[in-house]
Amino acid sequence: MYAGVTQKKAIRAEKGIILPSDEAITNYTKETYVGYDPQTGKPRAPEYYNYAKEGSYHIRGIEEYQLHTLENGTAFHAVHCFDEANGQYWDLDLPYALYVPKDYDPHKTYGLLLHIHDAGSMSADPRLTLTESQAASNYASEDFQNLARKNGLDGVIVVCPAIPEFYAMDEAHPHYELRMARDNWTLSCAEPAIWQLMDHLTRQYHINPDRIYGSGQSMGGMTIMAMAAQRDNYFAALLPMSCKWGNNFNKDYPFNGTAYYNMPADGTIVWQKDSHGNPVNYNNWLYMVSDDNILYLNTAQENTEYQLLYQDLAGVTIPREELLLDSTTTARKRNASIRRLTARPNETGIYQAVLTGSVSHMSAWFYGHGTPACYEWLLKQTRKTEMARSKLPLNRPFALADQQKKDADHIYSVDREDPSRIVYYPTGRPGAGTEGYNSPVTALGSKASLPPGWTPSGKD
Repeated sequence: MYAGVTQKKAIRAEKGIILPSDEAITNYTKETYVGYDPQTGKPRAPEYYNYAKEGSYHIRGIEEYQLHTLENGTAFHAVHCFDEANGQYWDLDLPYALYVPKDYDPHKTYGLLLHIHDAGSMSADPRLTLTESQAASNYASEDFQNLARKNGLDGVIVVCPAIPEFYAMDEAHPHYELRMARDNWTLSCAEPAIWQLMDHLTRQYHINPDRIYGSGQSMGGMTIMAMAAQRDNYFAALLPMSCKWGNNFNKDYPFNGTAYYNMPADGTIVWQKDSHGNPVNYNNWLYMVSDDNILYLNTAQENTEYQLLYQDLAGVTIPREELLLDSTTTARKRNASIRRLTARPNETGIYQAVLTGSVSHMSAWFYGHGTPACYEWLLKQTRKTEMARSKLPLNRPFALADQQKKDADHIYSVDREDPSRIVYYPTGRPGAGTEGYNSPVTALGSKASLPPGWTPSGKD
């Protein structure tokens, strides 16, 4: 809470009279923030915020997080990190917050949970990712830690990277843009930096490799999905919220005058083989994660593409459950919905909860992290269940079906000015795969977009 007090009348005190004043005594300062708009490549309009002064507030639930910052010199130093925007390698210091249970014992076994924030909370200050949603506080709570103990762990270590919007790489790049999982599926050098941090933590602490989890919202959800494809069955389960889900096999194809680059499969940051030792292409997210344990929360119509591909190509239906948000919504009702969903028969490990009613893009993580049943499901999952499950047979070229479905489920977009102009998701041929298929792509710095399933021989 920020507050200000102005004395309106004279106050008679023991040592005299205190005269009124127009000057307000506040616990905050007014600051101007100018963000970066990735769609135009230009600064956003100024935004104005009241920032509480240090020492004037206390936020409960995050006290036990260690802050590793640029200012105190304890940010993680990552080296030789590839950026798909320009194909270059960079060294950078990655700020992060880390929760380690007070009773940590190196002779006991712990889970590791990676939580990544959204693009609206990009900052070098780890406190922002700790407070932008209830996630970090929940993960460090006794309730969550006790739930982990009930599921065979001695606790869970939680890491929350803080991704700055801009980073001073060198004199030639004083404002280098670090946005990850951009809307054209390119990953910045911050993403391999997170991998290096994860490898550092799994060496430093006694982590059960079968119990590493990922959660993230919007940009953060896209990032953990991309990471899951880069290291097959590395995560025991994922909890992505309000994020796109797709792949782009043609990152190196010039779009809007810019060529992008594929992250090299080097056997370390990006695995060259899947968890069973077979050669694999991590760009095929839709194939790579089809055996993963995923509980995906999104708002209606935000992302239906992967479900349609799974249904049309492999005949597999992803279990879905609606979470209606209205004036009668309660955590108890949401818990019941999630438990019903995750109890349903499933050919994959993937479940989707769709938020409807009074919702916005951010609703999924506001309400998702206020629904304990999501955590109950998360901590029951292990990597072993993924290893025992087969992927969907999608590691083959994409091909169009003879008949293209044009129903409500297949609608990708409707022109607001001309509702008759509808773009549909392409219907895949049964038995085909997702290799070469390109999800909808937006060019950064442009309002132009490419439709679902675009190919380099199509349009730029």
